[in-house]
Amino acid sequence: MVPFFSFFLLVSFIFSFLTDELRSEAYFGASIGKGGGEYVFETGNRFPNLSGIRGGSRISFPRDPIFFGIQTGYFKNKWEVKGGIKSTLWYQQVSEARDEDFALFTVSTERATNVATREFSYYDSVTVYSGTRNFADGKGKSTLGENQFEVFGRFYFKDANPDLWKPSDGFFLTTGLRYSYFKYVFYDVIQFIDGRPPFYGPIGLGLTFSNDLTELFYGLGYRKTFENFYWDAAFMPSQGIIKTRDFHVQRSINFLSDNYGSGWLLTNEFGVTFSDSFLAFFRLTHHRYFSEGRFVSRGGLTQEDIQSNFAGGFRSHINIKDYNFDFGIVHKWDWNIPEAEDFDDESKGILPGKSKVRKR
Repeated sequence: MVPFFSFFLLVSFIFSFLTDELRSEAYFGASIGKGGGEYVFETGNRFPNLSGIRGGSRISFPRDPIFFGIQTGYFKNKWEVKGGIKSTLWYQQVSEARDEDFALFTVSTERATNVATREFSYYDSVTVYSGTRNFADGKGKSTLGENQFEVFGRFYFKDANPDLWKPSDGFFLTTGLRYSYFKYVFYDVIQFIDGRPPFYGPIGLGLTFSNDLTELFYGLGYRKTFENFYWDAAFMPSQGIIKTRDFHVQRSINFLSDNYGSGWLLTNEFGVTFSDSFLAFFRLTHHRYFSEGRFVSRGGLTQEDIQSNFAGGFRSHINIKDYNFDFGIVHKWDWNIPEAEDFDDESKGILPGKSKVRKR
């Protein structure tokens, strides 16, 4: 039902634009922002598998790069469409990453459902397994390269106005689509292995982790203006698909995941208009995405890794909990083009059948 609602809203918006003149208001802006939060990939089994092992694995990456963005939008009557691109532009050094392998016990807990609609409960955590003991633990540096593309449509009710330079006080419906591609590189890793004897030392490049995340958002928002100031907030539940490639360099093995999940997006934007066509804004965005799926292994050097290629799929959890602070400037263009005046030949002083001759 939710995807149908989003599809209906977007189609209605596009149809409204195609069946009437495009209104002359449009805007363009640029922004810079700082991210925060974490990304976690987990897999495991609390009960013994065919090998009699109860254990799991967790890979954690930070979500704290600097983002650069551009955005543009058009609005007509009560409708608005806007899109944007955000990017790190290059692979940026981010905080410490971690790769853990752990044992699970009878007292260990597994909490994979973060959004339980039937029980009306919500679990705001990126980790699934607790009460574990690490038998391998690697920590190291990480870099992140990321690109985001998004488009959103809105319909404003009653006194709400899509024009930020005009009075507004009301609600709006919103829906949109966001695609993100991001890749982590985990390197300068210091590895601990609880073996006989134990190992502790540098291993160099650990792994690369590539992600394709597509999310569909739908929700409700509110916009209020106070003279030259405005506040715009929206809450949007989401559904999404994420595909990942986890390449462990030392083992020469790929783990390929396909996960489906849900989450939400909360935006709070404050701005000030300091001319008829310019404004500055500050935006705080909170984002959650919780997913579950399966992964398969491809490649490997050891006998166990090669055998895992034929073992079918393994359960995987990919959870994201992040936020962004963005500062930006927006410029509104006035595309009003005066209509050409209709002058007849007589008003121009030209008689029928005569041509106008320029005097020397």
